[in-house]
Amino acid sequence: MITGYFLGGQETNFIKAWHRVDKLWVKTLVYSWIILICALIFHFVVFNKRDLLYAFFPVIFDEYWFITSYIVLILLTPILNIAIRKFDRKNLLILIGILIVFADIVPFIKNDGTPNAPLGNMFSVGAMLSPYLIGAFIHRYEFKLKMWQACAVTLFGAVLEYISLIVLKHGIMKLDMAEFTFGLLPLITAVGIFCIFLSVPSFHSRAINWIASGVLASYLITEHPLFRIYFWQKLLHVSQFQTPFWKFVLMGIVIAVVTVFVCSLVDRVYVKIKNVMEKKVRQLRKQNE
Repeated sequence: MITGYFLGGQETNFIKAWHRVDKLWVKTLVYSWIILICALIFHFVVFNKRDLLYAFFPVIFDEYWFITSYIVLILLTPILNIAIRKFDRKNLLILIGILIVFADIVPFIKNDGTPNAPLGNMFSVGAMLSPYLIGAFIHRYEFKLKMWQACAVTLFGAVLEYISLIVLKHGIMKLDMAEFTFGLLPLITAVGIFCIFLSVPSFHSRAINWIASGVLASYLITEHPLFRIYFWQKLLHVSQFQTPFWKFVLMGIVIAVVTVFVCSLVDRVYVKIKNVMEKKVRQLRKQNE
């Protein structure tokens, strides 16, 4: 949604789109390869040839669904932005509605683990199309909600999500709990949160920027298929913090904060090494010239 807000109205092409994601592609490769090497050395997981191939080409083989889908989304922005500029308000809303139905509602209802929904399952680029267009719509038509309205939308979406979890817990509907973090209900909450921040005066914080850069590293490290189970189940043993509820919430916050902080430090090391290597490459190019 943030990407659509800032990028949706721009004229772009596929070359520019590629340059927006090439660094992310490289960063994903580096983290995936490092974890693969660690898995080969320390044997903290058993994997086959397919896992090896996926880890070696993480973006192409959708090892991180969010990264792959985001890169595909950015590569599609030249086409999406044409539609955003050409469509009037009514047709853009219709397009958003169509995408919400077939990318956010239908996959949630089917929920059979297959990508045979019209725009793929919940973990595909289809789930990112409507948020991108919503962000672009908000920016283009200067759509704003008052603070109380934005808070009400956020609360409404959160309450619906909570009710859906109760429905799941009591077995009224046989759905995977993971599906409740995607789809229409979280989208409603996300729109509310986004509108809240639009109502807040802009500011700059080095601390927030530093933490934000570490969030991506946290995702790349903790959600790597070769490391995820070991990290959560064998290293942290998160199952022991499921009950009571206060312990679940408290430890969840502590683990999240510590994980992001440590991964941010790791990412700082990555950035420094990358900068040194890029500097040496530039020096070699100048010498060859």
